[in-house]
Amino acid sequence: MEFIIKIVILISIVCLVFSSGCIENTNANSTWGEKKLSLDTLQISNSTVGNRSELNDSIYYVSGSISNKNSFEALDPKIQVTTYYANGTVFAVNDTPYLKPQNIPATGKSYFYARFEDPNKQISRFEVKILSAKGQY
Repeated sequence: MEFIIKIVILISIVCLVFSSGCIENTNANSTWGEKKLSLDTLQISNSTVGNRSELNDSIYYVSGSISNKNSFEALDPKIQVTTYYANGTVFAVNDTPYLKPQNIPATGKSYFYARFEDPNKQISRFEVKILSAKGQY
């Protein structure tokens, strides 16, 4: 009977340790644990442009790419495109620009664009920021 009680206690302790999160059991790229992503290694291309649509000049597009200099994928990146009037005040902000692919591949690129309605042609400049990204698997 004493033997059975010891087995039950041992199994309980093992179950508690595995369910507590003390043991990291995710495997990514043959290494264990979380990958630390530096936002400094995600770079917005110098060729990012803002243009009026050729078909409808009341629409202003900002497009470009983001390069990932990390050796692992940047997951769920959040970028923000802000447009400004000539006097420097904010015209409009797009927090959900189109991004393809959605995750930025390791040492690769994702392309983005944002669309703004500007019938009076008041947008004079734009700014693109990378707000966040995850590097864990």
